[in-house]
Amino acid sequence: MSHLFHRIFVSNRISPNTYASRQYSLVMIFAALGASTFGFFFFYNALFLHYYTIALIDTIGFSISIASMIFLRRTHRIKLSTFIVTSYFFIFFVAFTYFNKNESFGLIWNIFFCIIAINLNGHKKGLLYTLALYGCVFWMAHKGIGVWQQGLWDKVAFFRYVFSLGLLTFVVYVMELALYTSYTKLQKLAEEDELTQTYNRRKLKEILQREIERSNRYETSLCVALFDIDNFKNINDTYGHNVGDEVLRYLAKIVKNAIRVNDTFGRCGGEEFLLILPNVSLEEAKIACEKIRFIITQTEFETIGSITCSFGLCAYSATSNFDTLISQCDHAMYKAKSAGKNCVNVFVSK
Repeated sequence: MSHLFHRIFVSNRISPNTYASRQYSLVMIFAALGASTFGFFFFYNALFLHYYTIALIDTIGFSISIASMIFLRRTHRIKLSTFIVTSYFFIFFVAFTYFNKNESFGLIWNIFFCIIAINLNGHKKGLLYTLALYGCVFWMAHKGIGVWQQGLWDKVAFFRYVFSLGLLTFVVYVMELALYTSYTKLQKLAEEDELTQTYNRRKLKEILQREIERSNRYETSLCVALFDIDNFKNINDTYGHNVGDEVLRYLAKIVKNAIRVNDTFGRCGGEEFLLILPNVSLEEAKIACEKIRFIITQTEFETIGSITCSFGLCAYSATSNFDTLISQCDHAMYKAKSAGKNCVNVFVSK
């Protein structure tokens, strides 16, 4: 059973235990619940109650639910799928309230919308969807006082209904906010190097794999550079590890300000850093690395003065992966060290 659930509701293309992975699963689950509910009530309303208008709405809801699941499974466009699922639930609840006229306490069904909207869209956008629905439903409910439900629907019932929905919405909102905050903190811990506030090796590997897939799909160029601080051990031995840590922090700040918006920068480990440079030729990548190298040499670091860095640069080819690219960059960086340090060396395949 768990294997079947995983196959249907969990994506194998999104990193597990992330907020995006949770949103994917929630969209699939709510769409599946929608399909089941709409399918059941189609038969119930059509065959037993003979409410053919509501049965037609159920049919549309069932069809869109199934289509949403298929669309998300194929495209992984979570935001668009979320919008589609939220929108058809919104339209359904408004239409259901309008046509049902609170027969069989039809207004009670609207309590589910805040759960769907806030969980799917997050606490901010979900609350806006919820308030928009409440505006429509409350207007219809207020206009129906003394008319709906053979006149049993009165102002006391209306205010009880408003209070109940408001309380439930507040609880769902607070829970989703707490969950989102927790996911954000956990994701930051999983992706970020604590010392330099840049991406860590795990996240760099994920981003580079995504850039490799994009390069293959669109046949675009991709370059990768690995660099480290020359004689960094001497800095730690002479000035202490606290000074060494400050050097790493300041260096990371300098490089982040020197790269393009679509470039990626992070710490591989120790004093080694990685640059991912999409959509540039090897010549252009070398110019970018030389620029960064020059900026570093011209920067005055507190306590120790100036430092230099050695760069190893390579270009992606169809046979490359994360490990081979890192290996090629490491080989080129070793050549840069052997050539006297403080330079950029380009990997050349034999």
